[in-house]
Amino acid sequence: MNLGKQLSCLIKNTPLITDPHTIECAINGVIDYFACSLQAHDDSDAQKLLAWIEDEGGHARSWLVGQKKLATARQAALFNGYQAHCLDYDDVHADVRGHPSAVILSALFASIRLDNRNAIDLNGHRFLTAYIIGVEVMALLGKSVNPQHYEKGWHTTITLGAMAATAAICYLYDMPFISQALALAATQASGMRLLMGTPIKFLHAGLAAQQAIQSIAWLSIGISADKDFLDDKLGFLAVYGQGNGNFRLNQWGKSWKIANPGLWFKTYSYCSAAAYIADAGQLLFQHPQFNCHDISHITIFFAPPNSDAALIYSSPTLAEQGRFSAEYILALTLLGIPLDFEQFSSNPIPKNIHKLMQKMQRTYQTQDSCQIDVTAQPGAYTGRYVVVEIHFNSGNTICQRIDSPKGSPNNPYTKLEMQLKLKKAVGNEQKADNLVKDIYQLATGLSVDQFVKRHWLTL
Repeated sequence: MNLGKQLSCLIKNTPLITDPHTIECAINGVIDYFACSLQAHDDSDAQKLLAWIEDEGGHARSWLVGQKKLATARQAALFNGYQAHCLDYDDVHADVRGHPSAVILSALFASIRLDNRNAIDLNGHRFLTAYIIGVEVMALLGKSVNPQHYEKGWHTTITLGAMAATAAICYLYDMPFISQALALAATQASGMRLLMGTPIKFLHAGLAAQQAIQSIAWLSIGISADKDFLDDKLGFLAVYGQGNGNFRLNQWGKSWKIANPGLWFKTYSYCSAAAYIADAGQLLFQHPQFNCHDISHITIFFAPPNSDAALIYSSPTLAEQGRFSAEYILALTLLGIPLDFEQFSSNPIPKNIHKLMQKMQRTYQTQDSCQIDVTAQPGAYTGRYVVVEIHFNSGNTICQRIDSPKGSPNNPYTKLEMQLKLKKAVGNEQKADNLVKDIYQLATGLSVDQFVKRHWLTL
């Protein structure tokens, strides 16, 4: 049996996942998905995409999350993925080096028919298991191709996301053509990190979700794709990675990657690679020797090298580019400016922030002046850490090292903090409480159909 079919068999034959911790991780992922989506429901670019969908038209059958509207399944997947990701507020995963839930959950929800045609009672527990499987597939692929794939310039949210979402949908509906569906999703893989700092970066999540929906739809009408997407010579890992040598299936189901290493949740609207910088900057701002007006220069040390690959802007001109800039994030924190959504709009960056950014430089060489241990901590997120070193004209130097930013698996948010994020996005405590209650009930008997019908006209 070829490798693609081995994976397909594992997906198809996975029993409902009952491990309490793994299910709790999936529930947290769904809660966070709605928090990110609903926080962005009035985003100007999301509204432009919504207007385009309404102009295009089509059979309304799938949920546009937070909009109290239905659209075609492909349109819903595209819109929901974009909306969930457009603030860069959504979860990430170390092995993926991208955003799994914005793609996988957007595709899963888009697959649910609300037009009463061919209605089926979708088990909520199976839905959560499908989501866990989607994250697993995305993480397995990511662990195999990265870091080279990401550092070469591919945006893993889209290059890996369509296959992950396809696996999840195929499991949810017990599709007979999983292997072909993965091949059809794989051949649509594309997306460059070059587009970070533009709305197209966020569209990548929607495109990946849409590719999953359309791959399954095309196969359902009889179009075939009977090829091994993990072929040794021409398969996905051979073309986009370093071959199949690092792709491991022998641990399937023993420890699910949604729980180990786990999802990284955010309460900030910028790239997770910049979270190290933000946490360091906020601590340095509180240092008793800190004096912003006396700064001579600042060194930002990244370990390992290229761990700042996502932070492609060292001198951004627009605030939205600042989501992917270590220098911009650090300047905001050192100037005492809150890291709220307003700081990542399409507006030009003010001169005082530019002036401070010009004093910064990145390095991958060991810094001695702070006498900080530069060995990676065993529990650090993929062995990454950052040291920020500030030199003052007075001759003083202060430093701060961050290994596990707040929200990362080794420094997680509490259940209360997760739910507060959702309540802030919903803007109505009772609606948020009802939503959380029903998300938990997916694991104990509430069908997905019932869940969606309860909330699509209220959120």
